[in-house]
Amino acid sequence: MKIFIKLSLILSLIVSNLSFGQIHVVSEVREATVFSNQAQLTREQTVKLTKGTNQVKFIGMENSILSPTIQVSGTGGITVLSNSVNSENVEKSMQPTSIVAILDKIEELKSKEELTGKQAQNLEYEKNAILYNKSANGTNSGFNLDNMLDLVEFYRNNLNKLDSLIYEKNKLVSEYREERGELNTELSKLGYKTRGNVLNIEVISDKAQTVSIKLEYVVQNIGWTPFYEIKTQGIGDKVTAICKAKIYQNSSIDWKNVALTLSTTSPANVGVLPTVHPWVLRFQNDSRSKMRGLALSQANSAYAPAAEMITQDSYNSKSMASYTSATESMVSREFAISIPYSISGMNGKAAVDLEEFVMDANYLYYSAPKYNCNVFLIANIQEWEKYNFLPGSANLFLEGTFVGTTFINPNATEDTMSLILGIDKSIVIEREKIKDVSKNAMLGGKKKVDMGIQITVKNKKSLDIDLMLEDQVPITSDESIEISVKDVSGAKKEEETGRLTWKESIPKGETKVYKIKYEVKYPKSKPLSNF
Repeated sequence: MKIFIKLSLILSLIVSNLSFGQIHVVSEVREATVFSNQAQLTREQTVKLTKGTNQVKFIGMENSILSPTIQVSGTGGITVLSNSVNSENVEKSMQPTSIVAILDKIEELKSKEELTGKQAQNLEYEKNAILYNKSANGTNSGFNLDNMLDLVEFYRNNLNKLDSLIYEKNKLVSEYREERGELNTELSKLGYKTRGNVLNIEVISDKAQTVSIKLEYVVQNIGWTPFYEIKTQGIGDKVTAICKAKIYQNSSIDWKNVALTLSTTSPANVGVLPTVHPWVLRFQNDSRSKMRGLALSQANSAYAPAAEMITQDSYNSKSMASYTSATESMVSREFAISIPYSISGMNGKAAVDLEEFVMDANYLYYSAPKYNCNVFLIANIQEWEKYNFLPGSANLFLEGTFVGTTFINPNATEDTMSLILGIDKSIVIEREKIKDVSKNAMLGGKKKVDMGIQITVKNKKSLDIDLMLEDQVPITSDESIEISVKDVSGAKKEEETGRLTWKESIPKGETKVYKIKYEVKYPKSKPLSNF
């Protein structure tokens, strides 16, 4: 008897240690700190624990959780033994309410389809019974006209009625099946899965109690990128730059009223030190050369669509930067957004206003008529680095009209940010040869070419403009080619490049003429390839 009692006691202790509560918890994301290509999410949920060891299963978790980043904490002095993420079957009761409603409807339609199909089958049996009875009654029976007419009428009425009923039932079966197919398609769009990620946590509680368990972890397939809308009304107006964020969300779990913070940093492996490589400084072309290159490259693309235009239709957009507060640390900037956001977990998108800068600008018109006679309006912004720009694309708007796109690079070393705001058709430039000056001649073994160019600028605007005009004269590194510049109409000439630059104010309604005259001599036996 004593041995039996001791054995029972040992077994009961083993069973009590092995069996512990298994608690299913449905939670939602409350906070999200979004990095460039990841996000740290926070969930918090009250849970009823029993005394001892409890297995708490947080169901409906993201499918791209980085397990090493999981942090679990709780109230009530609980002890967290372990946590792990596993793929498990998801019970219907644990699915989102929107999916449960569709599953219930599918089950209802399936029941109707089965019942209606059986009803159609029973009608077929009834029809076959009548046809069989007809065959049986016709065997070894004498002919009776009255009986035959009654029988024909009976068959006509009943068989037609049965065929009609069978048709209606089969039609209903098809409709139920088609509706179920549409609902299954909708489930696929909502990301319905029979299996999902579950975060399993082992918790020890010294008593039965209700506690709050907080989860923090990093997931992939979420991120954000900055972009800008830069607007101005033109000459005399300030330039307004609105920094916005494009947020994407493909975690498989919908967000409902989540508190968002956007960070310019990203979680990194702090155990690996970066390697410092040589940093070699090199000269860039000066701003005028860059300006000319931009103008030429965008002559036909200034009105081309931006790489990606963000509209209210494609993004859930809040257009009030005042609801965002920015903080800056030694390594990053963070933007806390006071308005909660709801974003789908399947290709979800949102756009958020972060900051707004109002900047002074000097406006200048620019043209290089040798390559393109269009006149570009440029806004030059000095000391732009003080506005803490983030790297990103920018859509440019002049007087409310989209004129092009550019890229903001805060690491650029130029003191001035130059924004090309498009082509102004009310300033007309013509470039043509001066016929009386342009001529060819032979002098012994050399060919002499006299060239004259006339550039005419017409300001048809109702206001004075500042214009930078650029052209060029040829240069050579071969002493057998002689170049003599006769006239450049007061242009500043760069000897190394031959570039000619005029910077002048042209009053409204006036026309100005600039002339270029030069002479080239070279051996007639060596024709020039690019002259």
